[in-house]
Amino acid sequence: MKIILYGKKGHAHTVAFKNFLRMGGIPFEYKDIFKDEIAKKHTLELYSGQIKIPTLIIDDNIHLQPSSDEFNKIMENLMLKG
Repeated sequence: MKIILYGKKGHAHTVAFKNFLRMGGIPFEYKDIFKDEIAKKHTLELYSGQIKIPTLIIDDNIHLQPSSDEFNKIMENLMLKG
């Protein structure tokens, strides 16, 4: 399973999701869309030209701007615990 999180430094959901994944020892790749041009371009494509975060990509499944509850449900469904 490959997990990628697009976000930005200091963004509340980005920080919370990163902390959950780190504390659970869950491997993931983090991309700050304001430092990674490829991630920024992909974000613009996903959100019809707008910058929105966070974006959670798990294998081929893309979760656009998941709330904390949605994120927790996704992790629960994958049987991942932080």
